[in-house]
Amino acid sequence: MSIKSLIIFVTVYKEESVTAAAKKLKLSQPAVSAAIKELENRYHVRLFERMGRGIQKTNEAHHLYEYASHITALYQEMDSDFKKQKRPSPLRIGSSISIGTCLMPGYIKKYMETFHAPMPYIKIDSSDIIEKMLLENNLDLALIEGSIHSDKIMAEPFTKDRLVLVCSPLHPLASKGMVTLEDLREEPFLLREKNSGTRELAESTLMVRDFVLKPVLESTSTTAIINGVMANLGISILPERMLTEPIGKGSLIPLKIKGIEFKREYSIIYHQNKYLNPDIINFIELIK
Repeated sequence: MSIKSLIIFVTVYKEESVTAAAKKLKLSQPAVSAAIKELENRYHVRLFERMGRGIQKTNEAHHLYEYASHITALYQEMDSDFKKQKRPSPLRIGSSISIGTCLMPGYIKKYMETFHAPMPYIKIDSSDIIEKMLLENNLDLALIEGSIHSDKIMAEPFTKDRLVLVCSPLHPLASKGMVTLEDLREEPFLLREKNSGTRELAESTLMVRDFVLKPVLESTSTTAIINGVMANLGISILPERMLTEPIGKGSLIPLKIKGIEFKREYSIIYHQNKYLNPDIINFIELIK
């Protein structure tokens, strides 16, 4: 097996087409097919199934890609470095929505000013999507809150945060300050989408107390949820960092739940096989 075979496999996987991969790599289609066959024979697996004019990735292809994408990226970085080509590509940094909204702009500005670095590529999305992009080597590192779901990802905590229950000043609970779970059982909740770090923490904390969150509104936009709560459409559990202004203006009222706190850590995450070049190390040290 050669590194060239892995590069061909990664290209076919991304392009989802032997023809497109051959064109991109400037190879013949038989050469691309032979490289895929070499890998399949070596590991005694089927990597792609033909579906009409296209191909379908198998589970074995997904598994191999987790390794091959990192091996080929490291090889290409080494090749570029030793050939003394142009400066390495800008960092590819992911972020969960909460961190991307509140902290990422300041971090990026400081990084560019401190290290005279080019503007990184930034991807802000829900935590599960960011984690998947790391596994597939589409990001160099990321900043997220909440739990990691893959043992192939390394995490380094860099700060703490908590979630806060909030309601409108017009809501009947606004004057209570402290509430119980019984007070909340019939309340309509406005929540972030499933698999977001914020939603996972709220659900897991309450689930152990036999309280199941059933939202009447779900959104990837924290701003939309905040506006919904201010309009008294329901109550929500959101990151404290994103509530500073509306709470300060009296547009939202924070509530404590008796005996319950929603605490969490923000973490820098990267794939265990990722080569941490100087640019990545500089960014990590700046954040920490």
